[in-house]
Amino acid sequence: MTTRMGRPKQSDKHQDSARKSLISAAKRCFAEQGFDKVSIRKIALSAGVDAAMIRYYFGSKAGLFEAVIKETLAPVIDQFQADIDPNSPPNPLLLMQTYYRMIANNPMLPKLILPVLSQQDNSVAFGILSDIIDNILKRSDKWIEIFEKQKHLNPNLDPTWVRLSFVSLMIFPVLAPKYLQQQLGVELKEDCLLSIADHNQTLLEQGLFSFSPPLNQTKGNHNENS
Repeated sequence: MTTRMGRPKQSDKHQDSARKSLISAAKRCFAEQGFDKVSIRKIALSAGVDAAMIRYYFGSKAGLFEAVIKETLAPVIDQFQADIDPNSPPNPLLLMQTYYRMIANNPMLPKLILPVLSQQDNSVAFGILSDIIDNILKRSDKWIEIFEKQKHLNPNLDPTWVRLSFVSLMIFPVLAPKYLQQQLGVELKEDCLLSIADHNQTLLEQGLFSFSPPLNQTKGNHNENS
């Protein structure tokens, strides 16, 4: 949804810096105040750039919101969109590590996403976010299909609910209320989240999936792909 109108008379390096500043400021503003209550002027002021740059780069506030979500979730989206080898199951641990690293680098993301999905007050913001999440969930269906075809799913489980269990393991620690996070010892920091990823992988291997041999090739190697 990037729309460039009337190229500003600035160097390419300065423009790139302005765009990054707008993305960063928009994350904070949307997370702290919500999509509806944040104005273009407020975001531009927070970023320290001219408000015209938002229209130049993103077309509108909605375009900026879409860019924020897509660019923040890009590592996870890329992981899901990677070609799947039909002879080798996808790697859930690598996906979880990618997801948790993204959250550790963007701990404000749950505050940004949850109000939009739960209240649906703004059809524009909800439409943008739901489309992105729907595409991720559809891709997760492909993963489950591969596991099922290769007979890596636990035969005692209903495949219909395997995706629910897998997604729940990933997102609950991040989206749980702050009180529960504190009581359960969850911190939105990389070391803690990657430890949860290792734990989840063990649960997957011994519960949802039936790996033979184990596909736990990256477990414990938190520096890989960092």
